[in-house]
Amino acid sequence: GRGGVRGADAAFLGGVCRGVEAEPGLIPVASSRTVSGGVEGGARLGVSARGLWGPFRGTVFGVRVFHPGADSCRDRDVKSVYNRRENVKRRECGRRVIQVGGCGFAPLVCSALGGVAPQAHAFHRRVAELVAERAD
Repeated sequence: GRGGVRGADAAFLGGVCRGVEAEPGLIPVASSRTVSGGVEGGARLGVSARGLWGPFRGTVFGVRVFHPGADSCRDRDVKSVYNRRENVKRRECGRRVIQVGGCGFAPLVCSALGGVAPQAHAFHRRVAELVAERAD
């Protein structure tokens, strides 16, 4: 499930990034102004790290795992399901992470049967590049 994916991603990042944290909390919004994004104060996200996309750039990765056999996925091609799940995760969390956390946000959407969405594929490819660079 999501916890296993989150733990594996944190372990991969730990070898190539700084400040890796599984389930980072968001700072509560102290003002009366509502920040949209669907993630309430005290909510937890997937993994955060600095250095994946740039030496000092922080990113929070929101993990979502779905089952392609679920009712919500029926009669849809796999590509559209992945795109829809990425867009929903961005809407739910991305804006709040950027506004409150001051860092980037990337959804990591995975199928319970082993596939990954485009952003998760780019994430794993970048981690592999950094691991290879360190091995040289």
